Amino acid sequence: MKMIGLSLSLALVLSGCAKLQIIDEIKIVQSLGYDMEGQAIKGFASYPLYKTTHGGSPLLLMAGQSDTVQGITASFTAQSQFPIALGQTRTLVLSKDFAKHRLSELINSLLRDSVMGSNTTVVLTNQTSNKILTHSLKQPPYYFSNLIEQNMKDGNTPTTNLHILLNQYFGEGQDIFLPIVNIDPDGLLHMDGAGIFKREKFTLQINRQEAFFLKLLKDKNLTGQLELTTGKNERILMNLLNGKRNISLTNEKAVVSFVLHAQIKEYPATVNLMDNKEMSDLKNRVEDEFQRKIVAVIEKFQIHNVDPAGFGELYRGKLKEWNEEDFYRDTYPKLNFIIHTEVIFSQSGVGT
Repeated sequence: MKMIGLSLSLALVLSGCAKLQIIDEIKIVQSLGYDMEGQAIKGFASYPLYKTTHGGSPLLLMAGQSDTVQGITASFTAQSQFPIALGQTRTLVLSKDFAKHRLSELINSLLRDSVMGSNTTVVLTNQTSNKILTHSLKQPPYYFSNLIEQNMKDGNTPTTNLHILLNQYFGEGQDIFLPIVNIDPDGLLHMDGAGIFKREKFTLQINRQEAFFLKLLKDKNLTGQLELTTGKNERILMNLLNGKRNISLTNEKAVVSFVLHAQIKEYPATVNLMDNKEMSDLKNRVEDEFQRKIVAVIEKFQIHNVDPAGFGELYRGKLKEWNEEDFYRDTYPKLNFIIHTEVIFSQSGVGT
């Protein structure tokens, strides 16, 4: 009886610690977007409407305006009959114009009011967050966030989230990168490269293939789809199934070694993959082109003095005396990158 009484007492105490929230009496934000209109910030939030006679949960969009990032939430609250819940936000969309002018303010606002989860994905758009989120309303719930997550996990988009963004902003030896999402001429949402920042300053935009090479330099998950044209003008399309990356550093050079397991999807009709010599020659040409492409991407980063791959952070952990300003002024622009690549064609499709 004593144990039963103790259990009931604990249940009463614990139930009093949490604020009761009924799901159809709050607005649970799925995606949040920020644009600029003159000097004002325009904010947009998509949320599901749970009370529906159609048996589903269609998405609706709220719009707000303020001079500050924090004021956007207050603007949402002022027009809502229910409390605004940001804790389940899955995607944060920033227009490039907003990111160029107010990224630092957004990051500091998120730190002061840390209601958003660290796994929230953060993306840029060359268009407007309003256009992106309005378009996402036509899709099933979670389509937009699932699209981004799938491209980070299995596609060519480098992985990032709110936790990584904060680490890049406040940490030393690395720069911010944010994947870009746009609506293409056919009206489809698609991932479209990445934007790179030096601190809060927008510095460089890279295309989809360059973003894929950034993923290979940065991510633990070495997967995606790579299209190359070899020195013999052969078009090769292959799926990367998995792989390993190793980076060794000295004061003057960084050696990056890849072992990549791939499946050939498209290859020239003149190549016989059943012939060991032809297969070996093709492998060598693919490896050479891969090395050339990834060196070109790294050199592009060096020219713009941005380090989204975080080589500075690796040097900081290796060298006893390391100064970020000195490294990016004197060492990084002259650093010699040597790329070693081994591509293992684990599969090459049916009939090959």
